[in-house]
Amino acid sequence: MCDTNSGTSLKWNLTGVTVAGTNSNGANANQLHAPGFIYVDANYTLYVCDSNNNRVQKWTKGASTGTTVAGSISGSNGNSATLLQNPIGIDFDANGYMYIADYGNNRVQRFPPNSNSSTSGTTVAGIAGGGGSTNSLLHQPADVKIDDNFNLFITDLANKRVVKWAANATNGTVLINAGTGGAAQNQFNAPYGLVLTSASLNEVYFGDNTQRLAYLWAFEAANPITTYSTANSLQMDHPSQMMLDSYGNLYVADTNQKRVIMFCANSTIGQVVVGTGTSSTPTFGSPTGIAFDSDLNLYVSDDNLNQVVKYSLL
Repeated sequence: MCDTNSGTSLKWNLTGVTVAGTNSNGANANQLHAPGFIYVDANYTLYVCDSNNNRVQKWTKGASTGTTVAGSISGSNGNSATLLQNPIGIDFDANGYMYIADYGNNRVQRFPPNSNSSTSGTTVAGIAGGGGSTNSLLHQPADVKIDDNFNLFITDLANKRVVKWAANATNGTVLINAGTGGAAQNQFNAPYGLVLTSASLNEVYFGDNTQRLAYLWAFEAANPITTYSTANSLQMDHPSQMMLDSYGNLYVADTNQKRVIMFCANSTIGQVVVGTGTSSTPTFGSPTGIAFDSDLNLYVSDDNLNQVVKYSLL
């Protein structure tokens, strides 16, 4: 595996421990249904976009049940300020506000710290209801990230583009466009997981759900800087959530190949961390979300097993 700055190789215990969900779908507090992307904060609290339950669940360290912090406790969908529809992406700003890519409602919702199922979200990008391709609209936003200046970056999947929304803006700016007339026209089809780079303000990593690739791409460019495709001679299939660690290594939840891949900094040769090609347990069904805690323990959500599993750093 990749080395740290001190020369230590990064490896994880291959025996996973379930930290959220029960391996059966449902809308009870101890259950998940097709969990999407995840986030772990500095207090080891896990947040899960519980996609098919149309809610976001918070699991404190060691908890056996989750608490709904956005959307309906019962799993009902809707486009009101308190409801969600198939949320996928999640991020937090420096003030503790939570941002959710509300995929089915074509918007990004912001929720204040300590929110619950009754808390109204504020639409900060897009408009609830039918999606569109104008700069004020989104169409199936998959992931959202926020930078230190409170700019939002969004993979606008059905519009084949990555967009930026400045704080309090009513319109977005198209940064990378594979749609008709875009600089990268037809170069990718379904931008999904998104990662902001630590070294540059004008490029991002993102995965293409349908073309089985991930990229490092500069804003307004026609072609990627770097393309990531394989690990263990097996091409990715449905790359989902992506992460960077503090050493600059890139991680991808390779959903249909049932594994998590690591690309060491400055390398396009993937290595399998957990899943297919290793002896890790449990056997993945459909790993979708990945996150690290402050100790670099790895968390993986599986939208087929309806759970989140933790792999401890060795």
